[in-house]
Amino acid sequence: MRYTESEFNDLISRKVQEQLKAKNKAYHPARATSGDTGGFDNLAEFALAVVKAERKTKYGVGEIDPRLETKAAGSPSVNETPDAGGYLLPEEFRAEILEVAIENSDLLRNATKLPIQSNNLTIPSFQAWDRSSGQLFGGVSFQWVEPETQLTGVRPKLGQIGLKLKKLAGMAYVSNEILEDSPITLEPLLQRIFSESLTWSLDEVALAGSGMGQPLGVLNAPCLITVDAEVGQNSATLCYENVVNMYSRIWRKSSCVWVANDDILPQLATMSLAVGTGGIPVFLPAGGYGGASARPFDTLFGKPIVYTEHAQTLGTCGDIMLCDFSQYLLIMKSDTPKWESSLHLKFDVDQVAFRLIARLDAQPWWSQALTTRHSAKTLSPFVALASRN
Repeated sequence: MRYTESEFNDLISRKVQEQLKAKNKAYHPARATSGDTGGFDNLAEFALAVVKAERKTKYGVGEIDPRLETKAAGSPSVNETPDAGGYLLPEEFRAEILEVAIENSDLLRNATKLPIQSNNLTIPSFQAWDRSSGQLFGGVSFQWVEPETQLTGVRPKLGQIGLKLKKLAGMAYVSNEILEDSPITLEPLLQRIFSESLTWSLDEVALAGSGMGQPLGVLNAPCLITVDAEVGQNSATLCYENVVNMYSRIWRKSSCVWVANDDILPQLATMSLAVGTGGIPVFLPAGGYGGASARPFDTLFGKPIVYTEHAQTLGTCGDIMLCDFSQYLLIMKSDTPKWESSLHLKFDVDQVAFRLIARLDAQPWWSQALTTRHSAKTLSPFVALASRN
């Protein structure tokens, strides 16, 4: 089909108008709670809209973007703002921040994640931590019987695991110059600040959380197995026998990882297996395969080593651990994290405050270590080396 110049211009005009109408429809306030991005193209656009809305509230200049959602049920309508300022981050952006934080964590990316709607979660569990008698799940066992033999029934022992949401909050300040003059750089800046800070905090409690007002970490878990140091072992050292004994106590060897402080690396690189009056390296390949000139093998017994500053320093219990984080439970409130902003808090220095609040809880799934059928030693998904100080 051929078009005259006038017809072609009319066609282009109609196409542009259709796109504009579609864009305006996307910005309708009804989309603010629809589970998408609330009509905003990106995080930077949302943040800039918040700043302009705060100025409208404070000085009566400009207008409030109808896409903004006020911060709480029962607060003023979408065309009004709370006195203290604050808007909900659209749902997709909220999920993105927490999801990025968890996926960036080398520890929690494999945790068992359970989104919830309420404030707590109770999970039934079998009290099945002793298999020495041949019974599983707290009392279930099979027997070899003759025909017409009366079977003896048992009742499995059931318990409960309870998790209750706890609040994690962070705050950052952004100057109005950045918001106004460089809105394109704002999104990656805020994403990095909040996701990395959230990851850092989650990794800290995953290993050392007390369980009091915060998640319960591996080092304080009742199921943690602490392997003794060798008799006569020097302080602040790691030897081959240590890691062998740790590996023998991990419950499921197929999905575990080593977690270690960077202080451990020199010990690993020089660790050897004694042979007569000498020894052979057990961490770096020997002979013609590279030695110190090659890239180190960051594995032990084929399992990856995750180096983290959240592990304890060399010689302290928790400097090296063997963990299966699939046995670590993580619950998250489905409507968090919530990101709010305020222009008033830092008005005197011309900054906007952004606050992120997440509600979650976490703890190891096991309430104690497992006693197996034919061994005097217990097994657990979480194993640490005792202090050598």
